[in-house]
Amino acid sequence: MTPQRRADLAYLTAILVGVAFIVLIGPLGRRLEMVHFNDFSGIWSGPASILAGVDPWDPNRYVPTAVALGTKMPDALVDDYMPWEVVALLPLGALPLEVAAWIWMVGSMSLSALALRALLRTFVPGRAAIHGALGLALFVGQPGFHTIVLGQWALLLMSAVAAIVLALRAGHTRRAAFSALAMLAKPQLFVWTAVGLAIPAIFDTRYRRFVVLAAILGGGLVVVSWLAFPDWFPAWMSDVLPRRTGRSAVLFSAFGQLLGTPGRAVAIAIIGVGLVLASRFEPGSDPWLALWLALSSAGAIYSWSYDQVLLFVPIVIASGVLVRAGRAHVPDCVARVLRGRGSPARRDLQHRRPRCPLRRDRVVALAVPSHRLSPRAFCAAGPARLGAPAGVRQRGSETGSPSGESSRVRSHGARLCRCRAAS
Repeated sequence: MTPQRRADLAYLTAILVGVAFIVLIGPLGRRLEMVHFNDFSGIWSGPASILAGVDPWDPNRYVPTAVALGTKMPDALVDDYMPWEVVALLPLGALPLEVAAWIWMVGSMSLSALALRALLRTFVPGRAAIHGALGLALFVGQPGFHTIVLGQWALLLMSAVAAIVLALRAGHTRRAAFSALAMLAKPQLFVWTAVGLAIPAIFDTRYRRFVVLAAILGGGLVVVSWLAFPDWFPAWMSDVLPRRTGRSAVLFSAFGQLLGTPGRAVAIAIIGVGLVLASRFEPGSDPWLALWLALSSAGAIYSWSYDQVLLFVPIVIASGVLVRAGRAHVPDCVARVLRGRGSPARRDLQHRRPRCPLRRDRVVALAVPSHRLSPRAFCAAGPARLGAPAGVRQRGSETGSPSGESSRVRSHGARLCRCRAAS
Protein backbone atom coordinates (compact mmCIF):
# COMPACT_ATOMS: atom_id res chain seq x y z
CA MET A 1 0.00 0.00 0.00
CA THR A 2 1.36 3.39 -0.97
CA PRO A 3 1.81 6.15 1.65
CA GLN A 4 -0.97 8.16 0.03
CA ARG A 5 -3.43 5.28 0.24
CA ARG A 6 -2.50 4.73 3.89
CA ALA A 7 -3.09 8.42 4.55
CA ASP A 8 -6.47 8.31 2.79
CA LEU A 9 -7.47 5.23 4.79
CA ALA A 10 -6.42 6.90 8.05
CA TYR A 11 -8.41 10.00 7.18
CA LEU A 12 -11.53 8.06 6.18
CA THR A 13 -11.36 6.02 9.38
CA ALA A 14 -10.98 9.18 11.47
CA ILE A 15 -13.94 10.89 9.76
CA LEU A 16 -16.14 7.82 10.27
CA VAL A 17 -15.18 7.73 13.95
CA GLY A 18 -16.08 11.42 14.18
CA VAL A 19 -19.45 10.86 12.52
CA ALA A 20 -20.14 7.94 14.88
CA PHE A 21 -19.27 10.21 17.80
CA ILE A 22 -21.75 12.83 16.58
CA VAL A 23 -24.53 10.30 15.99
CA LEU A 24 -24.07 7.92 18.93
CA ILE A 25 -22.48 9.82 21.80
CA GLY A 26 -24.89 12.73 22.05
CA PRO A 27 -24.20 15.80 19.87
CA LEU A 28 -26.82 14.86 17.28
CA GLY A 29 -29.46 14.22 19.91
CA ARG A 30 -28.72 17.51 21.59
CA ARG A 31 -28.92 19.33 18.27
CA LEU A 32 -32.33 17.81 17.53
CA GLU A 33 -33.55 18.93 20.96
CA MET A 34 -32.33 22.47 20.29
CA VAL A 35 -33.50 22.82 16.69
CA HIS A 36 -35.99 25.56 17.58
CA PHE A 37 -33.71 27.55 19.85
CA ASN A 38 -30.10 26.97 18.76
CA ASP A 39 -28.03 29.46 16.76
CA PHE A 40 -29.15 28.12 13.40
CA SER A 41 -32.75 28.96 14.24
CA GLY A 42 -31.61 32.56 14.64
CA ILE A 43 -29.73 32.39 11.32
CA TRP A 44 -32.86 30.99 9.63
CA SER A 45 -35.18 33.56 11.19
CA GLY A 46 -33.71 36.44 9.13
CA PRO A 47 -34.54 35.12 5.64
CA ALA A 48 -37.77 33.57 6.92
CA SER A 49 -38.85 36.99 8.25
CA ILE A 50 -38.17 38.61 4.87
CA LEU A 51 -40.26 35.96 3.13
CA ALA A 52 -43.01 36.63 5.70
CA GLY A 53 -42.99 40.31 4.70
CA VAL A 54 -41.16 41.64 7.79
CA ASP A 55 -37.96 43.68 7.84
CA PRO A 56 -35.51 41.82 10.15
CA TRP A 57 -33.98 45.15 11.21
CA ASP A 58 -37.28 46.64 12.35
CA PRO A 59 -36.95 46.62 16.17
CA ASN A 60 -40.73 46.71 16.62
CA ARG A 61 -41.62 43.72 14.45
CA TYR A 62 -38.63 41.38 14.25
CA VAL A 63 -38.82 39.73 17.70
CA PRO A 64 -42.57 38.88 17.57
CA THR A 65 -42.13 37.55 14.02
CA ALA A 66 -39.17 35.34 14.95
CA VAL A 67 -41.06 33.86 17.90
CA ALA A 68 -44.13 33.27 15.75
CA LEU A 69 -41.94 31.42 13.20
CA GLY A 70 -40.89 28.97 15.92
CA THR A 71 -37.31 30.09 16.57
CA LYS A 72 -35.54 31.08 19.75
CA MET A 73 -36.36 34.32 21.51
CA PRO A 74 -33.83 36.74 19.99
CA ASP A 75 -31.47 38.37 22.46
CA ALA A 76 -31.37 41.50 20.30
CA LEU A 77 -34.14 43.69 18.94
CA VAL A 78 -33.00 43.19 15.33
CA ASP A 79 -31.41 40.40 13.34
CA ASP A 80 -27.81 39.59 14.30
CA TYR A 81 -26.61 39.31 10.72
CA MET A 82 -26.12 41.74 7.88
CA PRO A 83 -28.38 42.05 4.82
CA TRP A 84 -26.08 40.26 2.37
CA GLU A 85 -25.96 37.16 4.55
CA VAL A 86 -29.74 37.16 4.99
CA VAL A 87 -30.35 37.64 1.26
CA ALA A 88 -27.95 34.78 0.41
CA LEU A 89 -29.90 32.41 2.67
CA LEU A 90 -33.36 33.17 1.28
CA PRO A 91 -33.61 29.64 -0.27
CA LEU A 92 -33.16 28.12 3.20
CA GLY A 93 -35.69 30.55 4.64
CA ALA A 94 -38.28 29.17 2.24
CA LEU A 95 -37.95 25.70 3.80
CA PRO A 96 -39.34 24.52 7.15
CA LEU A 97 -36.86 25.03 9.98
CA GLU A 98 -36.32 21.31 10.58
CA VAL A 99 -35.58 20.59 6.90
CA ALA A 100 -33.28 23.60 6.60
CA ALA A 101 -31.43 22.53 9.76
CA TRP A 102 -30.74 19.05 8.34
CA ILE A 103 -29.50 20.49 5.05
CA TRP A 104 -27.25 22.93 6.93
CA MET A 105 -25.75 20.24 9.17
CA VAL A 106 -25.17 17.57 6.52
CA GLY A 107 -23.89 20.11 4.01
CA SER A 108 -21.46 21.76 6.40
CA MET A 109 -20.08 18.42 7.64
CA SER A 110 -19.65 17.08 4.11
CA LEU A 111 -17.99 20.21 2.74
CA SER A 112 -15.63 20.51 5.70
CA ALA A 113 -14.56 16.86 5.43
CA LEU A 114 -13.87 17.24 1.69
CA ALA A 115 -12.06 20.56 2.18
CA LEU A 116 -9.82 19.21 4.93
CA ARG A 117 -8.98 16.14 2.83
CA ALA A 118 -8.02 18.35 -0.12
CA LEU A 119 -5.81 20.47 2.14
CA LEU A 120 -4.07 17.45 3.63
CA ARG A 121 -3.45 15.85 0.23
CA THR A 122 -1.98 19.12 -1.04
CA PHE A 123 0.25 20.17 1.85
CA VAL A 124 1.10 16.92 3.68
CA PRO A 125 0.59 14.09 1.16
CA GLY A 126 1.20 10.58 2.40
CA ARG A 127 1.40 11.53 6.09
CA ALA A 128 -1.05 9.07 7.62
CA ALA A 129 -0.55 10.24 11.22
CA ILE A 130 -1.33 13.86 10.38
CA HIS A 131 -4.31 12.90 8.21
CA GLY A 132 -5.74 10.70 10.92
CA ALA A 133 -5.18 13.15 13.78
CA LEU A 134 -6.71 16.17 12.04
CA GLY A 135 -9.53 14.09 10.54
CA LEU A 136 -10.45 12.88 14.03
CA ALA A 137 -10.23 16.37 15.52
CA LEU A 138 -12.60 17.82 12.92
CA PHE A 139 -15.77 16.38 14.49
CA VAL A 140 -14.57 14.98 17.82
CA GLY A 141 -12.81 18.18 18.87
CA GLN A 142 -14.79 20.70 20.90
CA PRO A 143 -14.94 23.42 18.22
CA GLY A 144 -16.22 20.94 15.63
CA PHE A 145 -19.01 19.24 17.55
CA HIS A 146 -19.95 22.54 19.22
CA THR A 147 -20.45 24.01 15.74
CA ILE A 148 -22.69 21.08 14.80
CA VAL A 149 -24.80 21.25 17.95
CA LEU A 150 -25.37 25.00 17.67
CA GLY A 151 -25.71 25.04 13.88
CA GLN A 152 -23.05 27.68 13.47
CA TRP A 153 -21.08 28.84 10.41
CA ALA A 154 -17.59 27.63 11.33
CA LEU A 155 -17.42 24.42 9.26
CA LEU A 156 -18.70 26.18 6.16
CA LEU A 157 -16.33 29.11 6.64
CA MET A 158 -13.36 26.76 7.10
CA SER A 159 -14.34 25.04 3.85
CA ALA A 160 -14.47 28.41 2.07
CA VAL A 161 -11.03 29.47 3.32
CA ALA A 162 -9.58 26.11 2.26
CA ALA A 163 -11.14 26.57 -1.17
CA ILE A 164 -9.56 30.02 -1.48
CA VAL A 165 -6.09 28.72 -0.60
CA LEU A 166 -6.30 25.71 -2.91
CA ALA A 167 -7.80 27.65 -5.81
CA LEU A 168 -5.13 30.34 -5.61
CA ARG A 169 -2.45 27.68 -5.43
CA ALA A 170 -3.81 26.11 -8.62
CA GLY A 171 -4.24 29.48 -10.35
CA HIS A 172 -8.08 29.40 -10.37
CA THR A 173 -8.70 33.00 -9.36
CA ARG A 174 -12.43 33.01 -10.21
CA ARG A 175 -13.12 30.03 -7.96
CA ALA A 176 -11.16 31.68 -5.17
CA ALA A 177 -13.10 34.94 -5.59
CA PHE A 178 -16.50 33.21 -5.42
CA SER A 179 -15.36 31.27 -2.34
CA ALA A 180 -14.28 34.53 -0.71
CA LEU A 181 -17.92 35.70 -0.67
CA ALA A 182 -18.47 33.39 2.31
CA MET A 183 -16.23 35.62 4.42
CA LEU A 184 -18.94 38.30 4.30
CA ALA A 185 -21.07 36.13 6.61
CA LYS A 186 -18.76 36.96 9.52
CA PRO A 187 -16.38 39.67 8.33
CA GLN A 188 -14.94 40.28 11.80
CA LEU A 189 -13.20 36.89 11.58
CA PHE A 190 -11.39 37.70 8.34
CA VAL A 191 -9.91 41.16 8.75
CA TRP A 192 -6.29 39.97 8.82
CA THR A 193 -7.05 37.19 6.33
CA ALA A 194 -8.11 39.88 3.86
CA VAL A 195 -4.92 41.84 4.53
CA GLY A 196 -2.80 38.70 4.17
CA LEU A 197 -4.41 37.92 0.81
CA ALA A 198 -4.30 41.52 -0.46
CA ILE A 199 -0.61 42.26 0.13
CA PRO A 200 0.62 39.51 -2.24
CA ALA A 201 -1.49 41.14 -4.96
CA ILE A 202 1.23 43.80 -5.20
CA PHE A 203 3.72 41.19 -6.41
CA ASP A 204 1.69 38.26 -7.81
CA THR A 205 -0.69 38.44 -10.78
CA ARG A 206 -2.80 35.56 -9.48
CA TYR A 207 -3.50 37.35 -6.22
CA ARG A 208 -4.11 40.61 -8.07
CA ARG A 209 -6.81 39.07 -10.26
CA PHE A 210 -8.32 37.36 -7.23
CA VAL A 211 -8.47 40.56 -5.15
CA VAL A 212 -10.01 42.59 -7.97
CA LEU A 213 -12.67 39.99 -8.77
CA ALA A 214 -13.48 39.33 -5.10
CA ALA A 215 -13.85 43.08 -4.49
CA ILE A 216 -16.21 43.41 -7.47
CA LEU A 217 -18.37 40.43 -6.46
CA GLY A 218 -18.41 41.22 -2.75
CA GLY A 219 -18.94 44.94 -3.30
CA GLY A 220 -21.81 44.26 -5.67
CA LEU A 221 -23.51 41.94 -3.18
CA VAL A 222 -23.11 44.44 -0.35
CA VAL A 223 -24.42 47.38 -2.40
CA VAL A 224 -27.47 45.52 -3.71
CA SER A 225 -28.35 44.21 -0.23
CA TRP A 226 -27.82 47.62 1.36
CA LEU A 227 -30.10 49.27 -1.20
CA ALA A 228 -32.76 46.65 -0.48
CA PHE A 229 -32.61 47.39 3.27
CA PRO A 230 -31.29 50.94 3.61
CA ASP A 231 -32.24 51.35 7.29
CA TRP A 232 -30.48 48.27 8.64
CA PHE A 233 -27.18 49.84 9.67
CA PRO A 234 -28.27 52.31 12.40
CA ALA A 235 -30.46 49.69 14.09
CA TRP A 236 -27.72 47.04 13.89
CA MET A 237 -25.00 49.39 15.17
CA SER A 238 -27.03 50.63 18.13
CA ASP A 239 -28.23 47.24 19.34
CA VAL A 240 -26.23 44.28 18.00
CA LEU A 241 -22.66 45.61 17.96
CA PRO A 242 -22.48 46.57 21.68
CA ARG A 243 -23.95 43.22 22.70
CA ARG A 244 -21.45 41.21 20.62
CA THR A 245 -18.18 43.03 21.23
CA GLY A 246 -18.56 43.44 24.99
CA ARG A 247 -17.86 39.79 25.80
CA SER A 248 -16.44 37.03 23.60
CA ALA A 249 -13.60 34.50 23.37
CA VAL A 250 -10.96 36.79 21.84
CA LEU A 251 -7.75 38.33 23.16
CA PHE A 252 -9.12 41.86 23.27
CA SER A 253 -12.18 40.89 25.30
CA ALA A 254 -10.36 38.42 27.60
CA PHE A 255 -7.54 40.81 28.54
CA GLY A 256 -10.06 43.63 28.88
CA GLN A 257 -12.13 41.66 31.38
CA LEU A 258 -9.01 40.58 33.25
CA LEU A 259 -7.07 43.85 33.41
CA GLY A 260 -9.39 46.56 32.12
CA THR A 261 -7.98 49.20 29.79
CA PRO A 262 -4.32 48.11 30.30
CA GLY A 263 -5.36 44.59 29.33
CA ARG A 264 -6.78 45.81 26.05
CA ALA A 265 -3.49 47.60 25.39
CA VAL A 266 -1.63 44.34 26.06
CA ALA A 267 -3.92 42.49 23.62
CA ILE A 268 -3.24 45.10 20.93
CA ALA A 269 0.51 44.76 21.56
CA ILE A 270 0.33 40.96 21.20
CA ILE A 271 -1.54 41.29 17.92
CA GLY A 272 1.03 43.85 16.78
CA VAL A 273 3.87 41.42 17.47
CA GLY A 274 2.01 38.80 15.46
CA LEU A 275 1.71 41.22 12.55
CA VAL A 276 5.44 41.91 12.64
CA LEU A 277 6.28 38.20 12.64
CA ALA A 278 3.81 37.44 9.85
CA SER A 279 5.26 40.25 7.71
CA ARG A 280 8.74 38.76 7.76
CA PHE A 281 7.85 35.99 5.28
CA GLU A 282 7.57 36.19 1.52
CA PRO A 283 4.09 37.44 0.57
CA GLY A 284 1.87 34.65 -0.66
CA SER A 285 4.19 31.86 0.50
CA ASP A 286 2.93 28.99 2.65
CA PRO A 287 4.44 30.37 5.91
CA TRP A 288 2.90 33.75 5.09
CA LEU A 289 -0.57 32.26 4.63
CA ALA A 290 -0.32 30.10 7.75
CA LEU A 291 0.55 33.05 9.99
CA TRP A 292 -1.92 35.54 8.54
CA LEU A 293 -4.80 33.07 8.68
CA ALA A 294 -4.00 32.15 12.29
CA LEU A 295 -3.59 35.81 13.21
CA SER A 296 -7.02 36.56 11.78
CA SER A 297 -8.64 34.24 14.31
CA ALA A 298 -6.53 35.52 17.21
CA GLY A 299 -7.07 39.18 16.34
CA ALA A 300 -10.84 39.12 15.75
CA ILE A 301 -12.95 41.59 17.72
CA TYR A 302 -15.74 39.04 18.24
CA SER A 303 -15.50 35.25 18.20
CA TRP A 304 -16.39 32.14 20.17
CA SER A 305 -14.72 28.78 20.61
CA TYR A 306 -16.53 27.13 17.69
CA ASP A 307 -14.89 29.65 15.34
CA GLN A 308 -11.54 28.01 16.12
CA VAL A 309 -12.46 25.42 13.47
CA LEU A 310 -10.98 28.01 11.09
CA LEU A 311 -7.54 27.19 12.53
CA PHE A 312 -7.55 23.85 10.70
CA VAL A 313 -6.45 25.65 7.53
CA PRO A 314 -3.31 27.34 8.96
CA ILE A 315 -2.48 24.19 10.96
CA VAL A 316 -2.41 22.07 7.79
CA ILE A 317 -0.38 24.67 5.88
CA ALA A 318 2.10 24.99 8.76
CA SER A 319 2.39 21.20 8.97
CA GLY A 320 3.35 21.10 5.32
CA VAL A 321 5.97 23.80 5.85
CA LEU A 322 7.49 21.89 8.78
CA VAL A 323 7.50 18.57 6.93
CA ARG A 324 9.27 20.11 3.95
CA ALA A 325 11.73 21.89 6.21
CA GLY A 326 12.60 18.57 7.86
CA ARG A 327 13.31 17.01 4.47
CA ALA A 328 15.36 19.98 3.33
CA HIS A 329 17.77 19.60 6.25
CA VAL A 330 18.92 16.18 5.02
CA PRO A 331 21.38 17.61 2.43
CA ASP A 332 22.74 19.98 5.05
CA CYS A 333 23.43 17.03 7.36
CA VAL A 334 25.23 15.19 4.54
CA ALA A 335 27.35 18.25 3.85
CA ARG A 336 28.32 18.47 7.52
CA VAL A 337 29.43 14.84 7.49
CA LEU A 338 31.55 15.48 4.40
CA ARG A 339 33.02 18.54 6.05
CA GLY A 340 34.11 16.39 8.95
CA ARG A 341 35.86 13.88 6.60
CA GLY A 342 38.16 16.55 5.23
CA SER A 343 37.01 16.71 1.62
CA PRO A 344 38.80 19.16 -0.73
CA ALA A 345 35.72 21.35 -0.60
CA ARG A 346 35.88 21.68 3.18
CA ARG A 347 37.39 25.15 3.13
CA ASP A 348 34.74 26.32 0.66
CA LEU A 349 31.95 25.04 2.92
CA GLN A 350 33.43 26.71 5.97
CA HIS A 351 33.58 30.09 4.27
CA ARG A 352 30.13 29.85 2.71
CA ARG A 353 27.58 29.13 5.43
CA PRO A 354 24.27 29.12 3.51
CA ARG A 355 21.26 30.59 5.22
CA CYS A 356 19.08 27.85 3.75
CA PRO A 357 19.87 24.11 3.44
CA LEU A 358 22.10 23.05 0.53
CA ARG A 359 20.51 21.65 -2.59
CA ARG A 360 20.97 18.02 -3.49
CA ASP A 361 22.93 18.83 -6.66
CA ARG A 362 25.52 20.68 -4.57
CA VAL A 363 25.78 17.77 -2.19
CA VAL A 364 26.51 15.48 -5.16
CA ALA A 365 29.19 17.88 -6.35
CA LEU A 366 30.75 17.97 -2.91
CA ALA A 367 30.59 14.23 -2.33
CA VAL A 368 32.63 13.06 -5.32
CA PRO A 369 35.88 14.98 -4.58
CA SER A 370 36.23 13.15 -1.28
CA HIS A 371 37.21 10.01 -3.28
CA ARG A 372 40.97 10.20 -2.70
CA LEU A 373 41.51 12.81 -5.41
CA SER A 374 44.18 15.37 -4.62
CA PRO A 375 43.16 18.98 -5.27
CA ARG A 376 45.48 19.10 -8.32
CA ALA A 377 44.08 15.86 -9.77
CA PHE A 378 40.57 17.03 -9.00
CA CYS A 379 41.01 20.27 -10.98
CA ALA A 380 42.82 18.46 -13.80
CA ALA A 381 39.92 16.05 -14.13
CA GLY A 382 37.63 18.97 -14.86
CA PRO A 383 33.94 19.41 -14.17
CA ALA A 384 33.10 16.17 -15.97
CA ARG A 385 34.33 14.25 -12.90
CA LEU A 386 31.99 16.03 -10.53
CA GLY A 387 29.35 13.34 -10.37
CA ALA A 388 26.98 14.33 -13.17
CA PRO A 389 25.80 11.03 -14.68
CA ALA A 390 26.98 10.40 -18.22
CA GLY A 391 23.40 9.78 -19.34
CA VAL A 392 22.34 13.18 -18.08
CA ARG A 393 25.17 14.94 -19.96
CA GLN A 394 24.41 13.02 -23.13
CA ARG A 395 20.74 13.91 -22.99
CA GLY A 396 21.62 17.55 -22.46
CA SER A 397 24.08 17.56 -25.35
CA GLU A 398 21.58 15.94 -27.66
CA THR A 399 19.19 18.82 -27.23
CA GLY A 400 21.94 21.36 -27.75
CA SER A 401 21.93 22.70 -24.20
CA PRO A 402 23.14 21.19 -20.94
CA SER A 403 20.58 19.92 -18.51
CA GLY A 404 19.86 22.06 -15.43
CA GLU A 405 21.47 19.67 -12.96
CA SER A 406 24.55 19.04 -15.15
CA SER A 407 25.16 22.74 -15.77
CA ARG A 408 24.92 23.53 -12.06
CA VAL A 409 27.37 20.75 -11.23
CA ARG A 410 29.91 21.90 -13.84
CA SER A 411 29.57 25.50 -12.71
CA HIS A 412 30.21 24.53 -9.11
CA GLY A 413 33.22 22.42 -10.11
CA ALA A 414 34.75 25.27 -12.10
CA ARG A 415 34.30 27.56 -9.11
CA LEU A 416 36.11 25.12 -6.86
CA CYS A 417 38.97 24.82 -9.39
CA ARG A 418 39.39 28.57 -9.46
CA CYS A 419 39.54 28.61 -5.68
CA ARG A 420 42.26 25.97 -5.70
CA ALA A 421 44.27 27.75 -8.38
CA ALA A 422 44.08 31.02 -6.48
CA SER A 423 45.31 29.37 -3.29
